[in-house]
Amino acid sequence: MLKAKEGIFEGVAFALAEEMLRASGEMRFEARGEGMLPEIYPGEELVLHRTRMHDVCIGDVVLFLERRQWHLERVREILRGVAQPCLLTRADSGAERVEPVFAEELLGRVAFVVRDGDLKVLPRGSSAMHRMMSAAVRHMPVAARGCLAWHQMRLHLAHLRRGAAELFAGRVSGSA
Repeated sequence: MLKAKEGIFEGVAFALAEEMLRASGEMRFEARGEGMLPEIYPGEELVLHRTRMHDVCIGDVVLFLERRQWHLERVREILRGVAQPCLLTRADSGAERVEPVFAEELLGRVAFVVRDGDLKVLPRGSSAMHRMMSAAVRHMPVAARGCLAWHQMRLHLAHLRRGAAELFAGRVSGSA
C-alpha cells in the first residue's frame, strides 16, 4: 500500500503520477511493501499501463486508489452483472479485500516487472507452486523473510554476474 497524501510533496507527486498515467497511458514506479510477494518484490520497478474496467481480466495485478492510498492487488473476481461493474481483489500475500474496486478507483494494470534489467510479464494464472508460495507467505512470516532473503541473494548474484561480464567485455575489447 502506498499513501498518496502523507504530506504536501507526496500528495503532489502522487497526483502527478496519476495524471501522467491517465495522459500518457504508461507509468513506472518502484514497488514498496511485501503485499505482492512472492510475485513482486520490494524495490522492483513496475511498468503500469492505463486500463479500463472492461479490459481487466481475472489474475491481472491492478493499481487502484482507495481512501487516498494506492493499492496494488490481484483481481480475483469481476462482478459485471451488478448495477456498476466492480472488481474483487487480493494482495498475493494478504487478506482478501471486502470492499469492491469501482471503475473510478482503477488507475492501471501492471504490464511488466523490471527484474535484472529485463521486462517480465506477470502471469495471470497461478500455478500450484505460486498458490503454495502465496499461502506460505500469507500465513508464515518466516516464509516472507525467506522470499526476501532469496530475492536479495539473487540480486547480489545478478550484480556480480553483470560486473564480471562488463569486466570481461572491457578486457576483450581493450586487447583487440
